[in-house]
Amino acid sequence: MKDFELKIFLIILFLSQIIAHSDFEQSNNFVSAQNFIKPNIESMTLDEKIAQMIMVRVSGKFYNQKSYSYKKIKDLIKNHNIGGIIMFYADIHGAYHNISLFQQWSKIPLLVGSDYERGLGQWMDGGTLFPSNMAIAATQDVKNAYTQGEIIAKEAKALGVHAVFAPVMDINSNPSNPIINLRSYSDLPSLVSSFGVSFIEGIQSQGIHACAKHFPGHGDTDIDSHTSLPIIKSSKKHLLENELAPFQSAIKNKVKMIMAGHLVVPALDSIGFPATHSNSIISKLLKNEMGFNGLVITDAMEMGALNSIISNDESVLRAIESGADIILLPIDEISSIQAIKSAVKSGRISINRINTSVSRILSLKEDSGLFDGLGMPDLESIGVVIGSKENISISKKITSESITLAMDKNKNIPIMPELDEKVCHLILSTDDNAKDYLKKFSNDINRTINNATEIFVNYKIDKFQIKKIVEKIQNHDLLIISSLVRIRMDKGESTIDKTHLDLLKSINNDTNIKSILVSFGSPYFENYNYFDTLILTYGYGPLSVEAVGNAIFGRANISGRLPVTLSKELKRGHGLIIKKRLSEFSIKKKYNMQFAESIIEDAINDKIFPGAQIFISKGENIILNKGFGKLTYESESAKVDVNTIYDIASITKVMSTVPLVMKLEEKKRLSINSYVTEYFPSFKGKHKEKVKVLHLLTHTSGISSYVEYFNNKNIFNEKDIIDDILNRDLLFEPAFGYKYSDLGFILLKNIIEKANRTDFEKLASNWIYRPLNMKNTYFNPDADKIIDIAPTEYDSVYRNKLIKGVVHDENTYMIGGVSGHAGLFSNAQDIAIFAKLFLNNGLWLGKRHFNKSTVQRFLTKQNLSNSDYALGWDTPALSGSSAGDFFSNQSFGHLGFTGTSVWVDRKNEIIIILLTNRTYPSRKNSGIYKVRRKFHNEVMKTLLSKNEAFPNQLDYN
Repeated sequence: MKDFELKIFLIILFLSQIIAHSDFEQSNNFVSAQNFIKPNIESMTLDEKIAQMIMVRVSGKFYNQKSYSYKKIKDLIKNHNIGGIIMFYADIHGAYHNISLFQQWSKIPLLVGSDYERGLGQWMDGGTLFPSNMAIAATQDVKNAYTQGEIIAKEAKALGVHAVFAPVMDINSNPSNPIINLRSYSDLPSLVSSFGVSFIEGIQSQGIHACAKHFPGHGDTDIDSHTSLPIIKSSKKHLLENELAPFQSAIKNKVKMIMAGHLVVPALDSIGFPATHSNSIISKLLKNEMGFNGLVITDAMEMGALNSIISNDESVLRAIESGADIILLPIDEISSIQAIKSAVKSGRISINRINTSVSRILSLKEDSGLFDGLGMPDLESIGVVIGSKENISISKKITSESITLAMDKNKNIPIMPELDEKVCHLILSTDDNAKDYLKKFSNDINRTINNATEIFVNYKIDKFQIKKIVEKIQNHDLLIISSLVRIRMDKGESTIDKTHLDLLKSINNDTNIKSILVSFGSPYFENYNYFDTLILTYGYGPLSVEAVGNAIFGRANISGRLPVTLSKELKRGHGLIIKKRLSEFSIKKKYNMQFAESIIEDAINDKIFPGAQIFISKGENIILNKGFGKLTYESESAKVDVNTIYDIASITKVMSTVPLVMKLEEKKRLSINSYVTEYFPSFKGKHKEKVKVLHLLTHTSGISSYVEYFNNKNIFNEKDIIDDILNRDLLFEPAFGYKYSDLGFILLKNIIEKANRTDFEKLASNWIYRPLNMKNTYFNPDADKIIDIAPTEYDSVYRNKLIKGVVHDENTYMIGGVSGHAGLFSNAQDIAIFAKLFLNNGLWLGKRHFNKSTVQRFLTKQNLSNSDYALGWDTPALSGSSAGDFFSNQSFGHLGFTGTSVWVDRKNEIIIILLTNRTYPSRKNSGIYKVRRKFHNEVMKTLLSKNEAFPNQLDYN
């Protein structure tokens, strides 16, 4: 027993030694509630008190334990007891790890802060990123600032960050300001106040501390305090009414922290001390006159504004003398601590002065819950809260609302990609990374407008280079100019490069090209007359870049308004409102379709079909969108209207199988020249190895047309059908004959699923119908849709009931209602969207869904054997076509067995959709062929030019 106890003791001793030498004393959450007890100021040493006033830089990147950075941070925390850290560049889990580790090292919990002006995403991938303050103000909705603050605070809290050094409360009253600019909400004090206060309220609603900056106002300067010391020359009266007003609002609304800026303001400090060093500005004005009793933190003491004029140690001492509580980022932390200690001992700084600041700091930490086991990083919350789908969705919405159309002289917005054939995208920036920042926008342009030219100018240019660029641009229809001016420290830029402006002037003077300038960054330009259209994003973050693409192509509303005044014409509050394109169709011109309509009405009276749904358009003009007759011949039957749904039978081929093959081709997962044997290796013998996807699409594969599998007692499922198709002999050698084949499209459905390893129905919905907002197109309709569906037939052979709301085709029904040849339900309006997509060469509502070359290839007649088919689509036969006699040779279309058809004339931009349930009550009903031809001919006669040569007499017999 004693031996056993000894062994246990030795094991415990061994484990305790391992734990003692580990950086992580807590294996679970690193830090427990018991670790921290709020210290009594009286019991703290002078060194400990002073160290609480120091905040140092850390990152969330990996630190090797032998590295200088790791050893330095550990020494500052463990041996010098610094009070806080500010987190910069990081990945989320790295930040979690490092904050947890640093807190575990600390005797008194660390105050963790960060510059999350635009959210965690500003500093780390995965966090939510918001647009700039100026963009937030452009939305005109202060609730957006509150929501932004709330989300930032929630994400910061999950990471263990307690203080957010935001918002910027500076008024951007100087357009030449190279560091505030977009970071300001506005040039109007009341706007800055209202948006800034809302942000503060959002931050502090979650128990996180907001910090208004840069007191007493950094907006009215053209100097960056990161490099030099700005001087604000305004009078005190002006400052009180303008620069100081937002800070007064923040104080009134109980902001917890205020950051002092490195600014000389003679009207507030006659000696000329920077605000950070000025007792007159910090203690007398901010605390005594304005009533701020919270915590004052300096701006980074390492910045050039101070260290270029004074030593680090003296700068730190003057900041404390001015009334600052936290010294942010001194150049030398240990030297700073020693300098403060010496100043206290010499009597220059009183111990009471130190105690006052330390008391505020400890109270702030207490408010963060740091002495109650709260305020620590929470791994579980990190995975749920940071960068959540909901947060990003809100940020996207806010970003979209910020896009501002300041000017549009020639109504270039929205861009109609189908009209502007030759487009040039000119990127102007002096930033080497501009092309990377704008990559998503460039890709959007190139995707939407195939073969757009791109010119990137990221250097100063001379007159000769300007001339060369203008020559390249001249032969285009539309010029999209992306101007990116980054507002960042040490850059010193606030507007477009002068030589780039000269280029814009030359383009304006020497060409007639339509021009759209998109400003990614600073909205300020010397001259706004050098372009037709001006769109402002107020930033170059990925969400802004994405949002402006949606805006210019009409995919989103444009509703932003200028939060700053740019010129006499472009004043604060101005902004053109553009509604997104909800449809490619409109009713602009009326045609007399009375005779064409009478053909349909006569057919209903002759019981060729009980009802019909018709859609006709020419260009963007809807000629007819109407229902005729009823769902059935019964007197109590509902009338057909534009919402009636039809089983479109074989139109399924071109509305599901064909576009999915196109998508897979563009994704390089399938080719029309792929052999069937690549997907079905058993498909061999007697020319089978020669069958390509191309042959299946053109009905030249030699595969049989149709087999009644539903009547075969040995066929039970789709696999059995596929096996039978694969084992059948071909009717002819591929490409040397024509036989319309449903079986070939049954194979295609399975090839598509194998190529993408995804369910066919899901692919069609996700890739085609949902992106096009085709809400009435689907396989296997839900029960609540059945009331709107036209019945197809009384099935007396297989199902022995009225077929309504389930697929008419028996083979498709047998395999679950989804096939490559049948099964789709839709209405004329949805089919019109799909037809217009092809008429527009792959574009719908400003978004490209297929490459132009892909669409044109699939609509081109393949001229294989006796087939009139393009790739999946039918084309008009030389005689007797269901399209009638007047569709051009650039037309395409398809029929469905149930009495449905769609025909599109590319040359004349005409779409005619005729949906009927001619199979009701029996498929034996005939007459649809003659009616369809007659109807098409009368419509085309009406729509085409009167000068078109028409036969004097038409034979419909």
